[in-house]
Amino acid sequence: MSVLLREGFEISDDDLEYPGMAMRAVLHQPSPRGSRTELGWPGLRCAALTECDGDVVPFVRVGTEPVLIQGDPSYADAVLADGHDFLFQVDEEGWPVAGELADMVESYLWGYGSVYFYGTLRDDGTVHEVVAGFIDF
Repeated sequence: MSVLLREGFEISDDDLEYPGMAMRAVLHQPSPRGSRTELGWPGLRCAALTECDGDVVPFVRVGTEPVLIQGDPSYADAVLADGHDFLFQVDEEGWPVAGELADMVESYLWGYGSVYFYGTLRDDGTVHEVVAGFIDF
């Protein structure tokens, strides 16, 4: 899956909720590993999903329910009404800025927020469609 963000996006813009999100999720087959490792984001090239303890803010949180920053579940009303289920969230506070990325990340795009992704599942449990639900900060 690739996530695309509208050019010129600012956190103060008003396209932060489904269906008018400034963000799109596109499902595709996995990309093969390339030989040009210098083109990847430092620190993310070797990232993998692992379990985190309560002291670590994960960059990607997978689950059955979102962990909301503002605690307002009404943001999800429109995406749930269209039949999508919560899949995962990307929490900017968990962005791996240590080491090589520390100099590259000067400001937080979502204002220390999270983006929540929802999807439509097939009968066999595979994901048919992924949509960005809302940004919470």
